[in-house]
Amino acid sequence: MNEIEMDRSWNFNINVSGVAAPTGFKAMEVPLGYYKVTVSDAYINPERNSNRVVFKVTIAEGPYEGQVRTTGMNKPNSAEDKVRHYWRAALESCGYTAAELDAGGISIAPTSFINRSAYIYFAPKGHNGKQWETLEFLTEVDFARRLQAHLADPKTAAPTGETGSVLGGNGMGTVATTSKNDVLAKLGINAK
Repeated sequence: MNEIEMDRSWNFNINVSGVAAPTGFKAMEVPLGYYKVTVSDAYINPERNSNRVVFKVTIAEGPYEGQVRTTGMNKPNSAEDKVRHYWRAALESCGYTAAELDAGGISIAPTSFINRSAYIYFAPKGHNGKQWETLEFLTEVDFARRLQAHLADPKTAAPTGETGSVLGGNGMGTVATTSKNDVLAKLGINAK
């Protein structure tokens, strides 16, 4: 087609309300690590599984800030269902206290999670031969404990981050200008 035959009289209707503009890059690969996140969505897709709550979390700090990852958990089927342990971790990760959660039966809904900060362990697809990404909600204490063990492992390369950012770099807790003990102290952990 030559330039003269191009249609420049096109038009159509579109509704872009609530649609985010592209950021100019596709989703980044997020490496294995420990991340502070914000729960950005919690929903059930009844067409796929009406018993499964899907969580979208957005990394809150470091170079992967803004990257979204997804996980899901089934609702408990009984008072003894072991999935309750994972729900407890998700609730504690989002800042609910033991006193609140040990008060007896509670009611939870999307608003129990959405816009709340949380802590996660993330492993990309293919790590340890896994077909899917791994995303685990961690309590703040478990996050700090596992992060400390991760940093103490000599096989783990020490990540670096933005100066002054406790969870900078790849979100795993070390910063370029502080020692591991300084980072652990900022997280409220006594270094040994």
